[in-house]
Amino acid sequence: MGKQFLEITEQREAERKIQELSARIAKQLDSELVSIESALGRVASTDIFSPLNIPPFDRATMDGYAVVASDTYYCSEDAPATLIVKARIRAGEAHSGDIERGFCMGISTGAAVPKGADAVVKVENTMEIEREDKDVVKIYKPVAPGENIMLAGTDIKRGERIVTRGTTLTAQDTGVIAACGLTTVKVYKKPTVAVISTGDELIMPGENLTPGKIYDVNARTLSDSIRECGSVPLSLGIVRDRKEEIRNKIKEALRMGADVIILSGGTSAGGGDEVPVAIAEVGELILHGVDIKPGKPFVLGMCHDKPVFGLPGNPTSALITFNLFVAPLLRAISGSIQIQNQNQRAKQKRRKKVKVKTACRIFSEPGRNEYLMVKLVPGNGNLVAYPILSGSGAITTLAKADGYIYMGKGREIIEEGEEVEVELLR
Repeated sequence: MGKQFLEITEQREAERKIQELSARIAKQLDSELVSIESALGRVASTDIFSPLNIPPFDRATMDGYAVVASDTYYCSEDAPATLIVKARIRAGEAHSGDIERGFCMGISTGAAVPKGADAVVKVENTMEIEREDKDVVKIYKPVAPGENIMLAGTDIKRGERIVTRGTTLTAQDTGVIAACGLTTVKVYKKPTVAVISTGDELIMPGENLTPGKIYDVNARTLSDSIRECGSVPLSLGIVRDRKEEIRNKIKEALRMGADVIILSGGTSAGGGDEVPVAIAEVGELILHGVDIKPGKPFVLGMCHDKPVFGLPGNPTSALITFNLFVAPLLRAISGSIQIQNQNQRAKQKRRKKVKVKTACRIFSEPGRNEYLMVKLVPGNGNLVAYPILSGSGAITTLAKADGYIYMGKGREIIEEGEEVEVELLR
């Protein structure tokens, strides 16, 4: 039997170690320049400033006539002002002429206001009269200087910050960036996360299911969870429960440039569970065992300055330990949590929580922090939480669960009808 590493670490201490590790790695985040077409969902690695005013010129906000405002003072329905129409300006056109007193120019919404004009009269308040020598327009309502004009830089001023470092870029952000004429954005590189499944019993989906074998669930679940954290999964397949094979696969992940390595399975204290041993031989084992249920045999190590996580093989245990320990690190090193505000932003980035009442009495194992999978079902006009008792190794536990509730160490019973907080998985 191999060396048994399992020594229980308190959950808060495990979280503290991972937070320190995240901060250290995040200080060395790499950036890359991407096209704006590829920027959606990426995290800005620098503040972005506008190189120009938006709008870049004074523009009309209404169809009508560009005028000298003082020419319209005191006009009314009974005594309209009459101005000579000098020209017409459409959106996208430039006009070099100026407007003097007694003259105006027809103008479309969005068009550049000509020099000399300081207001736009809405077309609804005018009537144009065509003449052989010159067209004139009667104006029935006065305008004040600046009326119906958006001045250059009113929306965004040149040099104004339009995106803050650490922002996950949305469609609104990319739209503003495009409006400022920028075609590239500097973003944090997405961390590459190697995913390795261990177990003599595992085969890949699609292969022939022979006696004693089961399909690998964790590789798919973890890969998609990695994507949700702004990182890129690197699937390295399945290795058998052999220390040498696991050790070689970790080295392969490092050669391929993985920033983080995740192994699932082979983390318990039994003689056939070789992941902690392999990590210790390649690098350093930081902790093995956390006081939570499920997920007790969680492993954290460092190999060549890269974090290596060992997650339990049971699908539910693997997902819970990923959410608790791996996801915060991935969000930090992908740049989506700025290091100076890491605690606050980590809370904001966690999955959505809802408060519901329990449908029955729930019991917890003494001495451990327990995360209990629940299904949310409508009841009495509200959602109620039913515990899923099929166990962390059952695929149906993962399939049926809408989320999980936390029962801290020392909390052994939640009464029927008691309000609880559910962290959602969906």
